[in-house]
Amino acid sequence: MKRTLVVSLCLLALGPAAHAQEPTPPDRQAAVQRLLEILKSEPTITEVQRAAVRHYRLETSRIHSMATAARLKGLVPEIEASIDNSLGHSFSNTRDGLYPILPNPDASPNPLNLKERVEGTNDNLTWRVRAVWNFDRLVFNAEALDAKSLTSLQENLLREITTVFFARRRVLANVVLSPPGDDQELFYELMRLDELTANLDSLTGGMFGRRAWQWADADGADGSGSAGSTDAAPVAPKPDRTQ
Repeated sequence: MKRTLVVSLCLLALGPAAHAQEPTPPDRQAAVQRLLEILKSEPTITEVQRAAVRHYRLETSRIHSMATAARLKGLVPEIEASIDNSLGHSFSNTRDGLYPILPNPDASPNPLNLKERVEGTNDNLTWRVRAVWNFDRLVFNAEALDAKSLTSLQENLLREITTVFFARRRVLANVVLSPPGDDQELFYELMRLDELTANLDSLTGGMFGRRAWQWADADGADGSGSAGSTDAAPVAPKPDRTQ
């Protein structure tokens, strides 16, 4: 009974100390500060989304203007033009059986003994221009629905951009804050980071890659450091020339 009481008193005495928050190691604080500096130097999610929408020309204002232009298409007529050209020649020969005309080679040679020969020409040149207005398109035009359907492509693009962006940030945080101790695991993490960076760079038309943190350009990435070292300073972002 006394032994149980002593154990209980010891647990009560150690309880507050066990639940007390341990101080953050200096290396951990430096890693967190370094991660925040890297994130500040990179494009934000809003900038990446705008660059992707601009790269694929799926701006909301452009989609609205395309829908409006489709409705106003009824004010523009459909014009048809055509040209017809015909050439015609006619000949009429008359022969009189009762009073034939004897040939007179000196005055007018007439070897066929024709009384009359008439030659005519019938040439026609016709051109037509036709204009048709479809005013029903001012009320409803199916092409306006096609333009509005681009909003679904915009939503899918933004959703894909957001997913890849934060997946890359999670990998980046893992590499900086708690890098794997094994060289092979660290290599796979860095390759995953490069893969997500390349995807964002292609989706933004090259904007993200110019400002993204690259582990290969950081200090100590030449193999002189240990496998779990994260002492590399963030690379200064390159100027964005997409504007």
